[in-house]
Amino acid sequence: MTDDPRSIVESGYDEIAERYADALARGRGPDTYFRGFLGRVLELIPEEGTVLDLGCGAGLISAELATRARVVAVDISAVQLELASRNAPAAAFVRADMSDVAFAPRSFDAVVAFWTMIHVRRDLHAEILGRIHGWLRPGGLLAGTFGSGDNPAEVEERFFGAKMYWSHFDADTNRRLLRDAGFELVEADEIEDEDETPLWVIARG
Repeated sequence: MTDDPRSIVESGYDEIAERYADALARGRGPDTYFRGFLGRVLELIPEEGTVLDLGCGAGLISAELATRARVVAVDISAVQLELASRNAPAAAFVRADMSDVAFAPRSFDAVVAFWTMIHVRRDLHAEILGRIHGWLRPGGLLAGTFGSGDNPAEVEERFFGAKMYWSHFDADTNRRLLRDAGFELVEADEIEDEDETPLWVIARG
């Protein structure tokens, strides 16, 4: 394995995909902040619209999005995409790194990115947010989780048993990057949920 962040994330999630998905399913019950947040997001997505799930993992969120809209799901991990194809069979899947995947302008009514930007080098975040803004139709929705602490780069050797990479900015910097990319913040709050305190974002393009 190389020290390249993309390779670390790809091979890490290939290794842990099933046990990580099981842990997520157990930890996203009705009393979690996540469940209420996702409910608000789903209400804001146009029925029969088109949604991009950027970093879809095992497709657990894609499956819920697909009850309301057409879903395009992207992930770097082939094993994650195999799970996602079973969990969200109505979605269309693209194996790609979110830092260089490309779509036509104004392709989506919404883009969601839950616990995914934190696995991309933070010096790429501003560029990615700008491209997401361009993929959205006017007034389109961006929702998901971002980092809330200053973390230039971190590698954990045993994340669910595999090596994993993180990189993110603090909450105030993320709010500024979102505004600089052209988004209007609807929600951007640091909320603890299941021993994590991400920045939970709902924004309009």
